[in-house]
Amino acid sequence: MKKITIILLAFILWGTNTRAGDTRAIEAEAARMYQEGNYARAMELYNEILETGVESTSLYYNLGNCYYKQNEIARSILNYERALLLDPRDEDVAYNLTMARRATIDRIDVLPVFFLIEWYNAVVTALTADQWGFLSVALFLCFLGMTVLFFHATSIGLKKGSFASGIVALIFTVLSVWFASKQYHRVTGRDQAIVMSPSVVVRGAPDPSGTELYVVHEGLKITLVDSLGQWYNIRMADGNVGWVQQSDVERI
Repeated sequence: MKKITIILLAFILWGTNTRAGDTRAIEAEAARMYQEGNYARAMELYNEILETGVESTSLYYNLGNCYYKQNEIARSILNYERALLLDPRDEDVAYNLTMARRATIDRIDVLPVFFLIEWYNAVVTALTADQWGFLSVALFLCFLGMTVLFFHATSIGLKKGSFASGIVALIFTVLSVWFASKQYHRVTGRDQAIVMSPSVVVRGAPDPSGTELYVVHEGLKITLVDSLGQWYNIRMADGNVGWVQQSDVERI
């Protein structure tokens, strides 16, 4: 039985390593195609990797660059946004996203955000969900260490210090777990989308005959509030709301 288990594990590891090697080979070929100016072929290869379920900041970033070179602005923005979702601190992605947005038509006045909410969002996105998770484990181990020190300390000063340090470590452990959860839901929820059609009429109801409220254009980022049938209820950065057909947008 043990031999069978070992053989199965060996096959699983071999398959995993083989797929990882294939992915790296395809990505290297895509990078070569990009350097040679064959952006269409590079896009095909990067999308081929994505179809296997693999995703990363660099993969979306490189694919966004390919679309930008092909003047497919909406798709370049979509992939830059996906890259930034995985790593909000990547300056190269943020810069290229800003450049791509300059090529879009719509200019939306963003509603001001309360400064405490802005600070909170900045803290949550400072690390990835995995990094917050690792930090929470490290802080919890610190808490356990302070607990052991508290029960074994022989001086009052050391007991007080270990107790205070343990409480602080426990508080930050809970906060880290909370931030990790928020980052995870932020990445998996994906409640934002990019307008992909050249121009889209936003309507007052989820119906083709609904009142025309305003028009948006490709490359614009919107928030998905709800869905009904083939329609999305959206909210703009300036607070305006309405309904658009799902075929006109693509989730980040």
